Amino acid sequence: MTLRFVSLLFLLFSSFTLKVQDFRSYVANKQWILVTDKAEKSERIRFVSYSKDIVSLNTMIWEFKPNGRLTYDFQSNEDVEACLGVNFSDLDLDASTLRPNSATNIILLTLMGGYASIDDFISKNEYESQTFLVDSKVECFEMVLKNKVFFRNLN
Repeated sequence: MTLRFVSLLFLLFSSFTLKVQDFRSYVANKQWILVTDKAEKSERIRFVSYSKDIVSLNTMIWEFKPNGRLTYDFQSNEDVEACLGVNFSDLDLDASTLRPNSATNIILLTLMGGYASIDDFISKNEYESQTFLVDSKVECFEMVLKNKVFFRNLN
């Protein structure tokens, strides 16, 4: 009985410490479509793996680098007609980072950006991540807010 209990504890501890590393390798150097509006203020930020079929008007596509930096691009489906008043954000790539912490299993996301310019807001929040599949084929991950470190409206 004691050996089973120790084995169970070892398994639980191993899965906990590997979760952030798994997250890092899961998201690194892949393109992810942001599906959450106003991500800088949201309790949950959801991404789905890039697929041209999902791209609509001004779809924001992120790529997370192993060094904690991120890049992004906007794409639009050529079948979608553009309209006036489309609201999309810009990020300052020098100030925006994603930092997983393997000791706490928390991800620190810092975003600096805006809708009129790249210096409208800065947010720094701590998240836990969840990875999953949709329809057994589309890779997704969601970051669930655990702690608002700060949000500052720079306007």
